[in-house]
Amino acid sequence: MALDFDISSAPRRPADFVALVEAIFGASDADEGTWLEWKSTLDLASKHGCHHIARAIIGFANRMPDEAARFTEGRAYLVVGVEPKNLQGIKPIDVVDLGKGVDPYLGNPGPRWRPTYVNVTLPSGSAQVLIIEVEAPRWGDPIFCMRKALLPTLEGAIYIRGNGDTRPPKAREIDALGERIRQGAQQVEVEVLVRAGAPVQPVDTSDQAVRQWLQIKERLAVESLLSWERSREVEHDDLARRFYQSGTLTGIHALSEALGKGRGQGLIRHIAEGRTPQKYREQVGAYLQRLADSWRQALLPGAAAHVAPIEFELNNLLAANLAEVEVRLYVPGNVHAVRPRPLTSRVANDSFVDLPHPPQPYGPRQASLIDIYPGLHSTPRMSPFTTMPGNAPSPPRPHIDNGGSTTITFPAVHLRPHHRVRLDPIVLVVEAPVPAVITARWWATSTSMNGTAQGQLSIPVADEPLPLAVVLTEGCVQLTVYLDLD
Repeated sequence: MALDFDISSAPRRPADFVALVEAIFGASDADEGTWLEWKSTLDLASKHGCHHIARAIIGFANRMPDEAARFTEGRAYLVVGVEPKNLQGIKPIDVVDLGKGVDPYLGNPGPRWRPTYVNVTLPSGSAQVLIIEVEAPRWGDPIFCMRKALLPTLEGAIYIRGNGDTRPPKAREIDALGERIRQGAQQVEVEVLVRAGAPVQPVDTSDQAVRQWLQIKERLAVESLLSWERSREVEHDDLARRFYQSGTLTGIHALSEALGKGRGQGLIRHIAEGRTPQKYREQVGAYLQRLADSWRQALLPGAAAHVAPIEFELNNLLAANLAEVEVRLYVPGNVHAVRPRPLTSRVANDSFVDLPHPPQPYGPRQASLIDIYPGLHSTPRMSPFTTMPGNAPSPPRPHIDNGGSTTITFPAVHLRPHHRVRLDPIVLVVEAPVPAVITARWWATSTSMNGTAQGQLSIPVADEPLPLAVVLTEGCVQLTVYLDLD
């Protein structure tokens, strides 16, 4: 089976390293890659054991930075003591002694590496496993080679890491490593900062918050019934009845005059209530159940309108132009992202929270004949949001990948020397409870320079969550569409 491990970020905690070992145990022999090698065991105190570790480190260090950045933030791992279906373990030695055995083969300065021991317990048993972490290669790095011979390997031997093997490079791969050196002075250097919208306000989606929201919806839905039960009086306007009874030319003239003044305003028909109070309460109960089943689908559209967006700033740290700088932001945890609702749409009350419609309020109601008989309209209706031919195309928008965590890719921008620009605002939907600070990671590339700039970003989170009822409000100016269930 395929390696079951998250390669979008580098493992850092002991638990992450244990998860990597468990993934190797459950993998297949074909799952080694350019970022990962495993060995069932090695004698760490022997020359051959240290030579093998040095060979793997050199191979990982001689990767191209842009290719390496596709996996675990560019870092690579040699895992000793486990292979698929076999947790054999190793006999550990002091990390200082391990460094004394490996470093002569790497030279000084050599590739950057760090050893870590982890204790792993699987159904097959427990063992200690060694994990060698090799830092991500960088533009400008030299070509790393063996600085000490151990036959049959000669001093000066070069190794690269292929897709599952460490081997001597081909001529074109040596050329690529030479290009890596030459491009070191042209590495993209930018920084990403939080500039507005912090701290992010989380959303309360607890069971209690859902119940409170449903109670609000229930009170609104039954208010018409309670009002009817208090009054028990219905006013009747027989204008429409008299119009239909007359059938005279005078009646037709009256209709024409009404259509010419406000398109039928004032020409009203009364519709009697045909439901019993019990039937209406059943409709309200069914409506509340539909809300309970579907509210989560409306969470992101509602947050787009009611949660304040966060804005990031991209700064060019170089005295050179950067073309088409693309920033990718990874926010871990139970976080989703959505593009904010434009302010003009919120003011215009364009429908955006797609929730089930409540039943028609209880009691007799008035309806315009123009609405009852749409064919009487003298002119067609047109939505104010209808797209007309010739409108300018929409500008590029951030691409959002929500999958437990969220990854946001912002549209590419041009940056003049030491220039800064605000990236598109984004709404982060963080469900309470959450930590006080979310640590995000970002990567930036430019078409005018090789390399990938990367860094971490601390996003503060507010203590007080936003009630679910606020997020699921259907509009800034309430627009209610009623569904007649009879």
